[in-house]
This record gives sequence, structure tokens and C-alpha cells, in this order.
Amino acid sequence: MYSEVSAAENSKGNKMPARPSHIPHVKERTALQRMSFTRGVRPEQMQPAGKLVIAGMLMKGWIAKQRDGRTYCITPVGDEALKMIIPTR
Repeated sequence: MYSEVSAAENSKGNKMPARPSHIPHVKERTALQRMSFTRGVRPEQMQPAGKLVIAGMLMKGWIAKQRDGRTYCITPVGDEALKMIIPTR
């Protein structure tokens, strides 16, 4: 008998643990990859990251708001987070 298994479950039916907060998830990673240390990126250019994701990255120190008040740049802390290895288990 076939049963659907969610993406968060492995082949044995066990749920995968949540990713640690110091490792960027896919929306954070996508936004961070679009950023540089010097050239600012507008929030609209960080899609699929929305306001809550951007606020979370600000709190973690991964991004910083530029002087113009409209754009963001990646910080050295964000660059290090982006380089972290994604755990598979």
C-alpha cells in the first residue's frame, strides 16, 4: 500500500530535525547569495525572502541596512553563515 510521505520525513517515516538557526535556510541563502559587501540590494531583489526573513537576517547580523535606508548588504557574519555546510542528518 502506498502512503504519501512529506518532504520533512525520511524513507523510514521519521521526521528530519529542524535546521539549526545559525545555518541559513533556502530563502535566507537565496537572498544572501544575491548580496555583496558594497553594492546594496533592495528588499524586492531578495525574493523569495519577505519582511520576516529580512528581519531575521538583520537580527542574526547577516545583513546590514545601508546609509540610504532602502538597501541591504551582506556582512562578514552573513558571508560566514553562507559558507556553512548544510547538514544532511
